[in-house]
Amino acid sequence: MPSAAELLLGIPWALWSFGVVSSVASWLSSGWVSLLIVVLWVLSGLLVIWPATEDYIAKYLYRLRKPTLMEQQKLDISWRAVCARAGVDPSYYRLWIEESDTINGSAVAGHSVAVTRWALNNLPPRQLQAVLAHELGHHRGGHPWAGLLVFWYAQPGRLMVSFIQALFRVGGRVPALGCLIVGFFTVAIGGLILNSVLFGRWGWAWYALLPIVVPIPLAWFGRRAELMADAVSAELGYGRDIIAFLYDLQSQGHDVARRAAGWRGALYATHPSIADRIRTLERHMQGARP
Repeated sequence: MPSAAELLLGIPWALWSFGVVSSVASWLSSGWVSLLIVVLWVLSGLLVIWPATEDYIAKYLYRLRKPTLMEQQKLDISWRAVCARAGVDPSYYRLWIEESDTINGSAVAGHSVAVTRWALNNLPPRQLQAVLAHELGHHRGGHPWAGLLVFWYAQPGRLMVSFIQALFRVGGRVPALGCLIVGFFTVAIGGLILNSVLFGRWGWAWYALLPIVVPIPLAWFGRRAELMADAVSAELGYGRDIIAFLYDLQSQGHDVARRAAGWRGALYATHPSIADRIRTLERHMQGARP
């Protein structure tokens, strides 16, 4: 299951983040205060998955808004149709709007499903239902919860990586500073390699490689989760509608930026290409025929 694999692959990121938080905490203070900072960070994951915080996560982390009365009525019609096919209680989930002119939907951790304002106002009813069925498929696989936990515990490590990348970008614009930054990291890494050669301590290398290696399988499982959600939509009777929706995305050039990014963009992409989604859905539907 992609959600379980995502949680397992998130452990290295969490360990790297733990090292970052521990280092910062020990730099800011010492003794029990430093320990308290680390413990609070570890426990913060429980706050993220606490149902009472779901609305705050949707509003402030994902920047969603509650539907207006007319939007809610339109959403309810499509959502109830999807839930009737799936045999689930429509009131179990919360519906949200993403203020965007793109064609998209999202399954947010907890019991939240969102569609963009453009999708709600412009998609035909069957295609809107297909998008909602796709997001319901994510919830069935547990992917939103897993993704949120991995995202949360990876933040300190990702912030550190972003800080280092920003240093190198600044160094590229200011030659003198760039030489100083490159020299510092060269000496630091050289010292670690020399220490490892002399004393056989290579544990640091695993931590250094995490930001490069771990996102690759995480992205692969993210792509698998998208294909599985498409399959759920097809099993609920929306296969042709989701394919029509995907062809609309393709005609609007959604794969152009992906192709321009080359092999690196494809390797780290968390969504499969539109063409891959269409081919996989077509094979799935052909295999499902009697």
